[in-house]
Amino acid sequence: MAPVWKNAIDWLHNDRKGVIGSGIDCTKTQFRKDLSVYVCTAYTDENVEEIQDFVAEGGGLLIGGHSWWCPL
Repeated sequence: MAPVWKNAIDWLHNDRKGVIGSGIDCTKTQFRKDLSVYVCTAYTDENVEEIQDFVAEGGGLLIGGHSWWCPL
């Protein structure tokens, strides 16, 4: 899966000059406005308005999640 993550982040980064903040092979950080791409899970509502503004201003956002249980 590493090539998939790398390609997704490269596409989101799109030659921006900022840091890529994530919990993978980049800089592990909380949300900051100087990031090019922010990677987070879908299971939190921290910094919602700041992240919405970040994306509206052209920042890249990669949200991951997993459905551990799905009723039939």
